[in-house]
Amino acid sequence: MYCAFTTKRKILIISIVTVTGCLGPIAGNIYVPILPQLQIVFNVSESTINGTISIFMAIFAFAPLIWASWADYGGRKLLYLIPILFYIIANILLSTIPANIVALYILRAVQAFGASSVMSVGAGTIADIIEPKNRAKAIAVFMWGPQLGPILGPLLSIIAISSWRWIFGFLAILGSVVYLMILFLLPETLRYLVGNGECHAQNLIVKPKLIQPKLVDDYPKPPKPSLKNYWNLMKFKPVLICSINSGLLFATFYGVMVTFSRVLQQHYHFNFLQTSLSYLCPGGALIIGSTIGGWLSDKTYNLIPERRFSIQIVGLLISMSGIIIYAWTAHKLAPVETVFLGTFLSGFGMTWVFITTTTYLTECSTGQPSANVAVGNLMRNISAAICTAIIDILISKMGFGWCMTGLGLLDIIGLVMVVVLLNKGSIWREEYNERMEKNA
Repeated sequence: MYCAFTTKRKILIISIVTVTGCLGPIAGNIYVPILPQLQIVFNVSESTINGTISIFMAIFAFAPLIWASWADYGGRKLLYLIPILFYIIANILLSTIPANIVALYILRAVQAFGASSVMSVGAGTIADIIEPKNRAKAIAVFMWGPQLGPILGPLLSIIAISSWRWIFGFLAILGSVVYLMILFLLPETLRYLVGNGECHAQNLIVKPKLIQPKLVDDYPKPPKPSLKNYWNLMKFKPVLICSINSGLLFATFYGVMVTFSRVLQQHYHFNFLQTSLSYLCPGGALIIGSTIGGWLSDKTYNLIPERRFSIQIVGLLISMSGIIIYAWTAHKLAPVETVFLGTFLSGFGMTWVFITTTTYLTECSTGQPSANVAVGNLMRNISAAICTAIIDILISKMGFGWCMTGLGLLDIIGLVMVVVLLNKGSIWREEYNERMEKNA
């Protein structure tokens, strides 16, 4: 038996990590619609206030490297609990201290540091309890958490109508509720420590433990966390190519997200409430694309992980088409419905590809699913941070239409990478397994 937990218990575990996965993306996206307001409150330039998004994304990119390899080595649960404390504290301070741009930068960094573990550690939890043939569907549900951020974040930004501080107070309360759920309802799942989870299968309420002792002997010891270990992962071509592919794709989508509110407000004269509600369009596309993509990915699996990539070609073409539609409909002031169509297609195609990539990273032979996903997260969020930092400069130099078209055409590189993985991925995995057997 792959996992001893009942179906209902698996659903509970996946639900908890999914809700936890909302924390970081909500913190990032609740912020975007109120950027013009914050620019006035903090009396800074547009590029300076945009920098608070860039620093969030940069920390969100690198911090999982700290958490993920330890989660593969010493246990998952502790690597939820410790980071979320940072997240809660940062939000409490942001909601109370005087407005100061330096403090905003520092606390946004701490906020991102605390929320950053969930993406990689959560994917590891899914890999612990769900067998590969059904894993993409479970990953798709888990990804609803990060993907609900672009939906719930802008909607929840309505809280800032009375005061921008309320958004951080809300995030502190939400983080505290999630913390208690993890503490008492989420069992340790790392297979190296607890095997198939039989030791926790009978008890719904989990007694909090700082450290989970090793209870089984049948699982190989994961590599001890180190920079060398990450360097070895980066040299493993399937992980590297998947990570670069998802990074380029996420950068293009984030270019849409950070310009969307200004397009609606400045070109179409949307008010604050209308702008917030408009994010339902790309956010809904993420959920739909994730769900359909996960189902199709498992259908194509057939014991060969690389088979999953066959559906990515369609996703990349949809994403590229959506971004180019968005580029020129917004540039030419076409009817706003066409702008929404572009954002919907870009989000749908992006998440279609992303689900396949994340699932593949949990099963591509390194025995370190959280660390693999952390490398992917690194590339993705670095790309988003760079895009956020330079998008206004590029638009001023190239014009909105050509700038966004250039971002969309980056997906052509992704198409080439997909073809390479379809042809070479299984060969590289076999070579890796042979090296591991020799070194064992």
